[in-house]
Amino acid sequence: MRLAIGDIHGRNFWKHYLDEDFSAYYMLGDYFDSYNLPFDVQYHNFIEICDAAKMDSRIKLCLGNHDYHYLGNIGFQRYSGYQKLNARRIRHILETNITLLQIVHVTEDRFILSHAGVSRRFMDKLGLGRIEEINDGFTVNREILSFDGNDIYGDNITQSPLWIRPRSLMKDCVCGYSQIVGHTQCASITEVLLQTRDAADNPRKLVFIDTGEEESIYRF
Repeated sequence: MRLAIGDIHGRNFWKHYLDEDFSAYYMLGDYFDSYNLPFDVQYHNFIEICDAAKMDSRIKLCLGNHDYHYLGNIGFQRYSGYQKLNARRIRHILETNITLLQIVHVTEDRFILSHAGVSRRFMDKLGLGRIEEINDGFTVNREILSFDGNDIYGDNITQSPLWIRPRSLMKDCVCGYSQIVGHTQCASITEVLLQTRDAADNPRKLVFIDTGEEESIYRF
């Protein structure tokens, strides 16, 4: 069994599932920019998450847009909730642990886990052939993940795996994969079946798991 949780935003509910018998535990990003938790709580929670991932290779971390806008070498990126007074400390702790933070994780049975999802147009725009190349591309040029498109909400198929919204992802998701994403709040975990199927003739799906303030875990 594998676990996935959506946007963290400083909360420590991820700890509640550490005792489960899982083969992998995916956290889908947005470790910072809480609207109700003080900075020190967010900061120390992220340190605990990184320490857990360092001690247990089954714990796998994604980068979110509310983490990305603190990094260096990204141009000017400021999204809602940006903590200007603490930005330097957040950047330092993110950069210190940057090797733990992947943009996408891809499983052997063709699940993609990322903060917001991967579109065909994004892959074509960068000339990428394999999903995993997104991680390599970010290492070379962080600006490939910058906000793109003319919709201020991020609802464009050109958007990166940090930003694309569900409507655009459903319209243009990469073929042959299921995807598990956070980023956009839903009232409850939501599964959308796709027309494509896997080798066992099971339908591929998109799973949206950011439930806002409600604590939730997705098992797959």
